[in-house]
Amino acid sequence: MSKKSKLNPCVRCFKVPDENTKYCTDCGAPLQNYCSDEPGRLLKKGCKNLNPEMAAYCSKCGLPTLFQLHGLINPIYASPDKPLFNRFFS
Repeated sequence: MSKKSKLNPCVRCFKVPDENTKYCTDCGAPLQNYCSDEPGRLLKKGCKNLNPEMAAYCSKCGLPTLFQLHGLINPIYASPDKPLFNRFFS
């Protein structure tokens, strides 16, 4: 019996990817929602945190995720440091 994990379809076009594929071969969308921090930017080695599919910001460092940068999801707040209620009271 194979120990392969179930591959999630692309969040943009719903194509089921091949194993070990990082980007969809039909639409170019990333297949996993990693942090957008690259090596040498915020953390010396880069964040590389794998976030849930609906996360707009990284749960480890707070930077935007790949899904947000590619327009696959929209953040609830305009910025992670400015919650919605601050816009009404400022």
